[in-house]
Amino acid sequence: MKINKLLFLLLSPLLFLPRLVHAHCPLCTGAVIAGAAGAKYMGINTSIVGVFVGAAGISLGIMTAKFLKKKYFPLQTTIIVLLSFLLTVVPTQATMPDTMFMPVHLFGSVGSIFNTVYFTNKILFGSIIGGIVTVAAYGLHLYIKKKNQKVLFPFQGIALTVLALIITSIIIQLTLV
Repeated sequence: MKINKLLFLLLSPLLFLPRLVHAHCPLCTGAVIAGAAGAKYMGINTSIVGVFVGAAGISLGIMTAKFLKKKYFPLQTTIIVLLSFLLTVVPTQATMPDTMFMPVHLFGSVGSIFNTVYFTNKILFGSIIGGIVTVAAYGLHLYIKKKNQKVLFPFQGIALTVLALIITSIIIQLTLV
């Protein structure tokens, strides 16, 4: 019994040692979650909170998919990212039931699918935009990394993602008052 306690005491500090970190790591995810919490705390539009919630879902999915070294089934990364996004966004919608209307006047008669008014949850709207922006920023990071055979500056993935999310948030704040 004493040996088990001794082993536990000696080995438990190993749980807190840092691991090798890759792009879209816990730091990226933490930055995105902090952005969502900060936006809600400051009373910013719920759609902007949704942008950061969607980004957090995508970042968590990418991080989880990279954590798994072995492929267990086809399209594993895509499925993990989508499930992570859904499991982050859907529960969040229930906590913030704000809705918004989106008039669509493209063509066709009034009431058709391309000429009507849609109502949607602000978190869902922002999350979809945030998810798309995060995937695009991550793709840009990978493109720059592949083209130059290295990252241009430390934390490039985080910087590109957060900058893209901030620009998107400013656009939403200025256009969806």
